[in-house]
Amino acid sequence: MTSVIKLIRGGFAGKSIGRVLFNDMVEHSCAGMRGRVLDLAGGASPGYLAVLPRGIDLVRTNRVASDGVGRIDFNRPLPFEDASFDAVLLFNAIYIADDPALLMREIVRILKSGGALYMSSPFIANEMPEPHDYVRFTAEGLERLCRGAGFSRASIARVGERASAAMALLGPFFLFNIIRGLVYPWVILFDKLVPARVRKEHPCPMFYFIVCRK
Repeated sequence: MTSVIKLIRGGFAGKSIGRVLFNDMVEHSCAGMRGRVLDLAGGASPGYLAVLPRGIDLVRTNRVASDGVGRIDFNRPLPFEDASFDAVLLFNAIYIADDPALLMREIVRILKSGGALYMSSPFIANEMPEPHDYVRFTAEGLERLCRGAGFSRASIARVGERASAAMALLGPFFLFNIIRGLVYPWVILFDKLVPARVRKEHPCPMFYFIVCRK
């Protein structure tokens, strides 16, 4: 669970509530990551770089090349050898691919045995054409995608609920960071007030965070 201090600091820094929760998930979920790691869609300066484990051999790629970031086409076979990475990062990009199933099979191919895919996928969010935005997966759809690609295990976490999802959509109206910092902890509290049965049977997360093992 993201601490109140992180929520307040993130709000004061002007980060969206989704960004605060996402960075916290990356920090905790990727803490044990080691070896050679491929970041498939990180962009020029993603904020999560600061919370990745030190000592990993990070290969950075994106749809558009920039300093230290190679260009890659998600809709073609990935230009890497079989079993050449210990882990792959695919954050907020699966909706860009023309054929998500093909991309996932390529990720399985380049992962070593026992390697892991760390992926996030939005659910309640605005459209984000980068340059395209084709789909929003549910948890069931993501599990089907992972298992269909050949992963042996898939752990899917729902992040956020109705209040934080609403906050994410209304974020542009909060013009002052001090308001964000004061409101974020209350938003998470309201998420927790949603009855457990409703959260289980009718979830409404901001995004999913997935860890798949080959």
